[in-house]
Amino acid sequence: MTTTATATIGTLATAFRHIALSKLVPSAANVRKVNSTAGIGELADSIEAHGLIQNLTVRKAGKGQKFEVVAGARRLAALRLLAKEGRIAKDIDIPCNVLAAERDAEISLAENTQREAMHVVDEVLAYQRLVEDGLPADAIAGRFGQSVVTVRQRLKLASLSPAILDEMRSDAITIEQARALAISDDHAAQEAAWFGREGWSRSPGNLRATLTDEHIRSSDRLARFIGIEAYEAAGGAVLRDLFSQDQATFLTNRPLAMELAAERLQAVADAVRPEGWAWADISIEADSLHQAGYGRIYPRRRDHSQAEQAELAALGESYDAMAEQIESYAEGDSQIAADEVRLAEIERRIDAIKHAAESYAPEEQALAGCLVAIGYDGALQVTRGLVKAEDRAALERLRHSEQG
Repeated sequence: MTTTATATIGTLATAFRHIALSKLVPSAANVRKVNSTAGIGELADSIEAHGLIQNLTVRKAGKGQKFEVVAGARRLAALRLLAKEGRIAKDIDIPCNVLAAERDAEISLAENTQREAMHVVDEVLAYQRLVEDGLPADAIAGRFGQSVVTVRQRLKLASLSPAILDEMRSDAITIEQARALAISDDHAAQEAAWFGREGWSRSPGNLRATLTDEHIRSSDRLARFIGIEAYEAAGGAVLRDLFSQDQATFLTNRPLAMELAAERLQAVADAVRPEGWAWADISIEADSLHQAGYGRIYPRRRDHSQAEQAELAALGESYDAMAEQIESYAEGDSQIAADEVRLAEIERRIDAIKHAAESYAPEEQALAGCLVAIGYDGALQVTRGLVKAEDRAALERLRHSEQG
């Protein structure tokens, strides 16, 4: 242990010494009782990465060889955790300020009450500077004992408009309001959402809704139908709300999403029209089937042949076995996607066999068509045997003539 010159500040005399970690013990006089152990793991990671930035303040513990830590109990706990996990030596020397007078509670209270927390704007901009210096988010997380999600959230706040950050500095914007504004990367949109509203209407929910009103939530049936990967592959941009519990994602290019959906629906319509339908229309709206006043014709059903029954039974067994196999995979297994494609192929084959056992009267089918649409759950919906309002009279005349 090395002792340097004694220093006097005010009426308090201290001496700087390096003391072995094994000789340091917590002091009962430390005033911090609530949350005294909170975040110890994160603090340990930070000390390991950056060293002990602030010395411990200690005093001699009676006549023994131990020193009580009057100020720095959380730092001591973090150092002990590092030693326990083998990340530092158990007898490593720790820089300490040794008190010459026994005023433990006063010193502990002074350290805890005179500490000024960094403003959130300064904090998030400091994280941003680390990234600009070449440190990736996961490395920052490891060095400061934070989760990668937390680091990314702080970086997201750092990307707010300078005008919005100035409002945060003056405490005109709460952290929840700032998180809502950060859902958009567009500074002009952020500023319009904030400065363009009256104070009473600046709730986080209102701000978030303003910035996402024209976008499509990933859980929306349209987004589920086209798939986010296909949308992004086509050049579509997304917004991800890093601060929501479900990490909500929004598709920002509605026209592109509509175009992709229409292309997929039209391809299906072109495939079913040759079945003998007078028309095959597409619709992106889920309720279009119920609003157009369609009539219906219905197919005649025949029994499946023995070969069809055998194939359906085999397909059903394959489907159940593969579904069970998928459930056994670990999350993220690369085989899941391939097996799900196979499941979809089995479903299509089952549907094809069932449709083959149905047939419409050619005369009625010539007056009817099918609607290819997006269901409420985002699945493809093909409804056959629909009769438009202008063709219903002709269908009734046909049926009356057949009965006569």
